[in-house]
Amino acid sequence: MTIKKIAKLAGVSIGTVDRVIHSRGRVSSETKKKVNEIIKKYKYKPNFFASSLSLSKSYTFGVLMPVTSQDSGYWAMPEKGIQNAYNELSIYNIHIKYFYFNKHDETSFKKAWKEMLASKINGIIIAPVFSSITKYYLISEMNINIPIVFFDSYIPEIKNIAFIGQDSYQSGILSAKLMKMLINEKEEIAVIRVVPDDYHINQRSNGFQHFFKNQNGYKVKLYDIFNGDNSEEFKLITRKVIEENKNLAGIFVTNASTHYIAKNIKAVTDKKISLIGYDLIQKNIYYLKEGIIDFLISQRPEHQGYQSVYALYRSIVLKKKLQKELMMPIDIITKENINYYIE
Repeated sequence: MTIKKIAKLAGVSIGTVDRVIHSRGRVSSETKKKVNEIIKKYKYKPNFFASSLSLSKSYTFGVLMPVTSQDSGYWAMPEKGIQNAYNELSIYNIHIKYFYFNKHDETSFKKAWKEMLASKINGIIIAPVFSSITKYYLISEMNINIPIVFFDSYIPEIKNIAFIGQDSYQSGILSAKLMKMLINEKEEIAVIRVVPDDYHINQRSNGFQHFFKNQNGYKVKLYDIFNGDNSEEFKLITRKVIEENKNLAGIFVTNASTHYIAKNIKAVTDKKISLIGYDLIQKNIYYLKEGIIDFLISQRPEHQGYQSVYALYRSIVLKKKLQKELMMPIDIITKENINYYIE
Protein backbone atom coordinates (compact mmCIF):
# COMPACT_ATOMS: atom_id res chain seq x y z
CA MET A 1 0.00 0.00 0.00
CA THR A 2 1.25 3.46 -0.95
CA ILE A 3 0.04 7.02 -0.45
CA LYS A 4 -0.91 7.08 -4.14
CA LYS A 5 -3.12 3.98 -3.77
CA ILE A 6 -4.71 5.33 -0.59
CA ALA A 7 -5.52 8.57 -2.42
CA LYS A 8 -7.10 6.65 -5.30
CA LEU A 9 -9.23 4.50 -2.97
CA ALA A 10 -10.35 7.53 -0.97
CA GLY A 11 -10.98 9.66 -4.05
CA VAL A 12 -8.73 12.47 -2.82
CA SER A 13 -5.37 13.97 -3.75
CA ILE A 14 -2.00 12.62 -2.59
CA GLY A 15 -1.46 15.88 -0.70
CA THR A 16 -4.69 15.36 1.26
CA VAL A 17 -3.57 11.88 2.32
CA ASP A 18 -0.22 13.32 3.39
CA ARG A 19 -1.96 15.96 5.53
CA VAL A 20 -4.05 13.29 7.24
CA ILE A 21 -1.04 11.06 7.95
CA HIS A 22 1.06 13.90 9.37
CA SER A 23 -1.84 15.81 11.01
CA ARG A 24 -1.07 19.09 9.27
CA GLY A 25 -3.26 21.43 7.27
CA ARG A 26 -7.03 21.50 6.96
CA VAL A 27 -8.89 18.30 6.11
CA SER A 28 -12.62 17.72 6.63
CA SER A 29 -13.58 15.22 9.33
CA GLU A 30 -15.38 13.05 6.76
CA THR A 31 -12.29 12.85 4.51
CA LYS A 32 -10.03 12.23 7.48
CA LYS A 33 -12.23 9.35 8.60
CA LYS A 34 -12.30 7.79 5.13
CA VAL A 35 -8.50 8.00 4.74
CA ASN A 36 -7.83 6.60 8.21
CA GLU A 37 -10.18 3.67 7.60
CA ILE A 38 -8.25 2.75 4.45
CA ILE A 39 -4.93 3.10 6.31
CA LYS A 40 -6.21 0.79 9.06
CA LYS A 41 -7.70 -1.74 6.66
CA TYR A 42 -4.52 -2.12 4.60
CA LYS A 43 -2.14 -1.68 7.57
CA TYR A 44 -0.28 1.13 5.87
CA LYS A 45 2.92 2.31 7.57
CA PRO A 46 4.34 5.71 6.53
CA ASN A 47 7.96 5.96 5.46
CA PHE A 48 9.00 8.38 8.21
CA PHE A 49 12.62 8.24 7.02
CA ALA A 50 11.67 9.74 3.67
CA SER A 51 9.30 12.20 5.36
CA SER A 52 11.95 13.49 7.74
CA LEU A 53 14.35 13.99 4.87
CA SER A 54 11.77 15.91 2.88
CA LEU A 55 11.03 18.24 5.75
CA SER A 56 14.67 19.16 6.30
CA LYS A 57 15.86 19.57 2.71
CA SER A 58 14.56 20.22 -0.80
CA TYR A 59 15.84 18.60 -3.99
CA THR A 60 15.78 19.88 -7.55
CA PHE A 61 16.04 17.54 -10.52
CA GLY A 62 17.07 19.02 -13.87
CA VAL A 63 15.43 17.60 -17.01
CA LEU A 64 17.30 18.08 -20.29
CA MET A 65 15.10 17.10 -23.22
CA PRO A 66 13.93 18.20 -26.69
CA VAL A 67 11.13 20.73 -26.97
CA THR A 68 7.86 18.85 -26.69
CA SER A 69 6.62 19.76 -30.18
CA GLN A 70 9.47 17.91 -31.89
CA ASP A 71 9.08 14.44 -33.40
CA SER A 72 5.41 15.20 -34.02
CA GLY A 73 4.74 15.93 -30.36
CA TYR A 74 6.30 12.71 -29.06
CA TRP A 75 8.18 14.50 -26.26
CA ALA A 76 4.98 15.69 -24.62
CA MET A 77 4.44 12.07 -23.50
CA PRO A 78 7.57 11.58 -21.36
CA GLU A 79 7.10 15.13 -20.06
CA LYS A 80 3.63 14.12 -18.87
CA GLY A 81 5.14 11.16 -17.01
CA ILE A 82 7.73 13.42 -15.40
CA GLN A 83 4.98 15.79 -14.27
CA ASN A 84 2.93 12.92 -12.84
CA ALA A 85 5.90 11.77 -10.77
CA TYR A 86 6.53 15.33 -9.63
CA ASN A 87 2.91 15.70 -8.52
CA GLU A 88 3.34 12.63 -6.32
CA LEU A 89 6.74 13.56 -4.90
CA SER A 90 6.30 17.30 -4.43
CA ILE A 91 5.13 16.68 -0.84
CA TYR A 92 8.71 15.53 -0.17
CA ASN A 93 10.10 18.86 -1.42
CA ILE A 94 11.07 17.43 -4.80
CA HIS A 95 11.23 20.04 -7.56
CA ILE A 96 11.60 19.70 -11.33
CA LYS A 97 13.33 22.24 -13.56
CA TYR A 98 13.13 21.80 -17.34
CA PHE A 99 15.82 22.72 -19.86
CA TYR A 100 14.57 22.28 -23.43
CA PHE A 101 16.65 22.17 -26.60
CA ASN A 102 16.10 21.89 -30.35
CA LYS A 103 17.40 18.42 -31.22
CA HIS A 104 18.53 19.69 -34.64
CA ASP A 105 20.47 22.69 -33.31
CA GLU A 106 23.79 22.27 -31.46
CA THR A 107 23.71 25.87 -30.23
CA SER A 108 20.32 25.29 -28.64
CA PHE A 109 21.63 22.21 -26.82
CA LYS A 110 24.75 24.02 -25.65
CA LYS A 111 22.65 26.87 -24.23
CA ALA A 112 20.30 24.49 -22.38
CA TRP A 113 23.26 22.51 -21.06
CA LYS A 114 24.98 25.60 -19.65
CA GLU A 115 21.77 26.87 -18.07
CA MET A 116 21.26 23.51 -16.41
CA LEU A 117 24.77 23.35 -14.94
CA ALA A 118 24.46 26.93 -13.71
CA SER A 119 21.35 25.98 -11.75
CA LYS A 120 21.41 24.37 -8.34
CA ILE A 121 20.35 20.83 -9.18
CA ASN A 122 20.84 17.58 -7.30
CA GLY A 123 20.29 15.19 -10.19
CA ILE A 124 19.96 15.17 -13.98
CA ILE A 125 17.46 13.40 -16.25
CA ILE A 126 18.60 13.43 -19.88
CA ALA A 127 17.15 12.25 -23.16
CA PRO A 128 20.50 11.93 -25.03
CA VAL A 129 19.01 11.95 -28.53
CA PHE A 130 21.68 14.40 -29.72
CA SER A 131 24.15 11.57 -29.11
CA SER A 132 27.53 12.92 -30.25
CA ILE A 133 27.01 16.38 -28.72
CA THR A 134 25.56 15.02 -25.48
CA LYS A 135 28.49 12.62 -25.20
CA TYR A 136 30.98 15.45 -25.77
CA TYR A 137 29.52 17.68 -23.05
CA LEU A 138 29.08 14.86 -20.56
CA ILE A 139 32.67 13.69 -20.99
CA SER A 140 33.99 17.26 -20.74
CA GLU A 141 31.99 17.76 -17.53
CA MET A 142 32.59 14.39 -15.88
CA ASN A 143 33.79 16.19 -12.75
CA ILE A 144 30.33 17.67 -12.07
CA ASN A 145 29.59 14.66 -9.85
CA ILE A 146 25.80 14.86 -10.27
CA PRO A 147 23.79 11.62 -10.63
CA ILE A 148 22.54 11.12 -14.19
CA VAL A 149 19.55 9.13 -15.42
CA PHE A 150 19.10 8.49 -19.14
CA PHE A 151 15.67 7.96 -20.63
CA ASP A 152 14.51 7.17 -24.19
CA SER A 153 18.09 6.71 -25.44
CA TYR A 154 21.47 5.72 -24.07
CA ILE A 155 25.18 6.49 -24.44
CA PRO A 156 27.27 3.42 -23.50
CA GLU A 157 30.49 5.30 -22.70
CA ILE A 158 28.90 7.63 -20.13
CA LYS A 159 28.66 6.78 -16.44
CA ASN A 160 25.06 7.00 -15.30
CA ILE A 161 23.11 5.63 -12.35
CA ALA A 162 20.22 4.27 -14.45
CA PHE A 163 18.76 3.95 -17.94
CA ILE A 164 14.98 3.91 -18.43
CA GLY A 165 13.99 2.82 -21.92
CA GLN A 166 13.59 0.09 -24.47
CA ASP A 167 16.04 -2.42 -25.91
CA SER A 168 16.24 -0.65 -29.27
CA TYR A 169 18.22 -3.39 -31.01
CA GLN A 170 15.68 -6.06 -30.07
CA SER A 171 12.80 -3.81 -31.11
CA GLY A 172 14.48 -3.53 -34.52
CA ILE A 173 14.72 -7.33 -34.77
CA LEU A 174 11.08 -7.68 -33.75
CA SER A 175 10.04 -5.14 -36.40
CA ALA A 176 11.95 -7.16 -39.01
CA LYS A 177 10.15 -10.35 -37.99
CA LEU A 178 6.84 -8.57 -38.32
CA MET A 179 7.85 -7.27 -41.77
CA LYS A 180 8.75 -10.78 -42.89
CA MET A 181 5.21 -11.86 -42.02
CA LEU A 182 3.78 -9.14 -44.27
CA ILE A 183 5.85 -9.51 -47.45
CA ASN A 184 7.12 -12.21 -49.80
CA GLU A 185 10.64 -13.35 -50.66
CA LYS A 186 12.57 -11.38 -53.29
CA GLU A 187 10.59 -8.24 -52.49
CA GLU A 188 12.36 -5.02 -51.50
CA ILE A 189 12.35 -3.23 -48.13
CA ALA A 190 13.40 0.34 -47.28
CA VAL A 191 14.63 1.45 -43.86
CA ILE A 192 14.06 5.16 -43.13
CA ARG A 193 16.61 6.04 -40.44
CA VAL A 194 15.50 9.36 -38.94
CA VAL A 195 18.27 11.43 -37.29
CA PRO A 196 21.12 8.89 -37.60
CA ASP A 197 23.17 10.64 -34.88
CA ASP A 198 20.78 9.18 -32.28
CA TYR A 199 22.21 6.01 -30.67
CA HIS A 200 18.90 4.22 -30.14
CA ILE A 201 17.72 5.07 -33.67
CA ASN A 202 20.87 3.41 -35.00
CA GLN A 203 20.26 0.39 -32.78
CA ARG A 204 16.76 -0.04 -34.18
CA SER A 205 18.08 0.17 -37.72
CA ASN A 206 20.95 -2.23 -36.98
CA GLY A 207 18.65 -4.81 -35.40
CA PHE A 208 16.27 -4.68 -38.36
CA GLN A 209 19.03 -5.00 -40.95
CA HIS A 210 20.85 -7.73 -39.01
CA PHE A 211 17.74 -9.92 -39.03
CA PHE A 212 17.41 -9.74 -42.82
CA LYS A 213 21.12 -10.42 -43.38
CA ASN A 214 20.38 -13.96 -42.26
CA GLN A 215 17.32 -14.28 -44.51
CA ASN A 216 17.71 -15.30 -48.13
CA GLY A 217 15.84 -13.50 -50.88
CA TYR A 218 15.22 -10.13 -49.23
CA LYS A 219 16.78 -6.84 -50.28
CA VAL A 220 17.03 -4.06 -47.66
CA LYS A 221 18.11 -0.53 -48.55
CA LEU A 222 18.90 2.21 -46.00
CA TYR A 223 17.83 5.86 -46.35
CA ASP A 224 18.70 8.68 -43.92
CA ILE A 225 16.69 11.74 -42.92
CA PHE A 226 18.47 14.34 -40.80
CA ASN A 227 15.50 16.45 -39.76
CA GLY A 228 12.61 14.44 -38.37
CA ASP A 229 10.33 17.48 -38.35
CA ASN A 230 10.69 18.44 -42.02
CA SER A 231 7.60 17.21 -43.87
CA GLU A 232 9.04 18.20 -47.26
CA GLU A 233 12.09 16.00 -46.67
CA PHE A 234 9.81 13.04 -45.97
CA LYS A 235 7.84 13.75 -49.13
CA LEU A 236 11.01 13.68 -51.22
CA ILE A 237 12.38 10.53 -49.58
CA THR A 238 9.09 8.67 -50.07
CA ARG A 239 9.12 9.40 -53.79
CA LYS A 240 12.79 8.44 -54.00
CA VAL A 241 12.23 5.14 -52.22
CA ILE A 242 9.32 4.18 -54.48
CA GLU A 243 11.17 5.20 -57.67
CA GLU A 244 14.40 3.38 -56.76
CA ASN A 245 12.77 0.15 -55.58
CA LYS A 246 10.47 -1.16 -58.30
CA ASN A 247 9.62 -4.25 -56.25
CA LEU A 248 9.10 -2.33 -52.99
CA ALA A 249 6.91 -4.17 -50.50
CA GLY A 250 7.75 -2.71 -47.09
CA ILE A 251 9.07 0.38 -45.28
CA PHE A 252 10.43 0.49 -41.73
CA VAL A 253 10.57 3.93 -40.07
CA THR A 254 12.79 4.21 -37.00
CA ASN A 255 10.85 6.82 -35.00
CA ALA A 256 7.53 8.62 -34.49
CA SER A 257 7.68 10.23 -37.96
CA THR A 258 5.99 7.18 -39.51
CA HIS A 259 2.85 9.21 -40.31
CA TYR A 260 4.77 11.37 -42.82
CA ILE A 261 5.63 8.27 -44.85
CA ALA A 262 2.05 6.95 -44.49
CA LYS A 263 0.61 10.21 -45.81
CA ASN A 264 2.98 10.26 -48.80
CA ILE A 265 2.47 6.59 -49.66
CA LYS A 266 -1.25 7.27 -49.89
CA ALA A 267 -0.61 10.26 -52.18
CA VAL A 268 2.00 8.63 -54.44
CA THR A 269 0.79 5.08 -55.09
CA ASP A 270 -2.26 2.82 -54.93
CA LYS A 271 -0.02 -0.19 -54.27
CA LYS A 272 -0.15 -1.67 -50.77
CA ILE A 273 3.21 -1.08 -49.08
CA SER A 274 3.60 -2.60 -45.62
CA LEU A 275 4.61 0.04 -43.08
CA ILE A 276 6.04 -0.39 -39.58
CA GLY A 277 7.08 2.42 -37.24
CA TYR A 278 7.07 3.72 -33.69
CA ASP A 279 5.02 5.53 -31.07
CA LEU A 280 1.39 6.27 -30.31
CA ILE A 281 1.16 9.90 -31.37
CA GLN A 282 -2.24 10.91 -32.77
CA LYS A 283 -1.18 11.11 -36.43
CA ASN A 284 0.32 7.63 -36.29
CA ILE A 285 -2.81 6.27 -34.63
CA TYR A 286 -4.93 7.78 -37.45
CA TYR A 287 -2.96 6.00 -40.19
CA LEU A 288 -2.87 2.78 -38.15
CA LYS A 289 -6.67 2.78 -38.00
CA GLU A 290 -6.78 3.57 -41.73
CA GLY A 291 -4.72 0.45 -42.41
CA ILE A 292 -1.81 2.30 -44.02
CA ILE A 293 0.46 1.69 -41.02
CA ASP A 294 0.45 -2.05 -40.24
CA PHE A 295 2.26 -2.07 -36.89
CA LEU A 296 3.41 0.51 -34.37
CA ILE A 297 5.99 -0.32 -31.70
CA SER A 298 5.31 1.43 -28.40
CA GLN A 299 8.06 2.15 -25.88
CA ARG A 300 5.80 3.63 -23.15
CA PRO A 301 7.38 7.12 -23.09
CA GLU A 302 5.10 8.41 -20.33
CA HIS A 303 6.23 5.60 -18.05
CA GLN A 304 9.87 6.29 -18.96
CA GLY A 305 9.55 9.90 -17.79
CA TYR A 306 7.74 8.83 -14.62
CA GLN A 307 10.30 6.19 -13.66
CA SER A 308 13.23 8.54 -14.39
CA VAL A 309 12.09 10.92 -11.64
CA TYR A 310 11.56 8.06 -9.21
CA ALA A 311 15.02 6.69 -10.01
CA LEU A 312 16.64 9.95 -8.89
CA TYR A 313 14.35 10.12 -5.86
CA ARG A 314 15.29 6.61 -4.71
CA SER A 315 18.99 7.21 -5.29
CA ILE A 316 19.41 10.76 -3.95
CA VAL A 317 16.73 11.05 -1.28
CA LEU A 318 16.28 7.49 -0.05
CA LYS A 319 19.94 6.48 -0.68
CA LYS A 320 18.80 3.22 -2.26
CA LYS A 321 20.77 1.18 -4.77
CA LEU A 322 19.15 1.28 -8.20
CA GLN A 323 18.58 -1.31 -10.85
CA LYS A 324 21.01 -0.19 -13.57
CA GLU A 325 18.52 -0.67 -16.39
CA LEU A 326 14.73 -0.54 -16.33
CA MET A 327 13.67 -1.87 -19.71
CA MET A 328 10.29 -1.03 -21.16
CA PRO A 329 8.20 -3.75 -22.86
CA ILE A 330 8.29 -3.88 -26.66
CA ASP A 331 4.58 -3.47 -27.33
CA ILE A 332 3.14 -4.35 -30.76
CA ILE A 333 0.14 -2.19 -31.61
CA THR A 334 -2.33 -2.84 -34.46
CA LYS A 335 -5.60 -1.25 -35.51
CA GLU A 336 -7.37 -4.16 -33.81
CA ASN A 337 -5.95 -3.48 -30.34
CA ILE A 338 -5.16 0.25 -30.37
CA ASN A 339 -8.37 1.35 -28.60
CA TYR A 340 -7.91 -1.12 -25.76
CA TYR A 341 -4.23 -0.23 -25.45
CA ILE A 342 -4.94 3.49 -25.07
CA GLU A 343 -7.61 2.79 -22.47
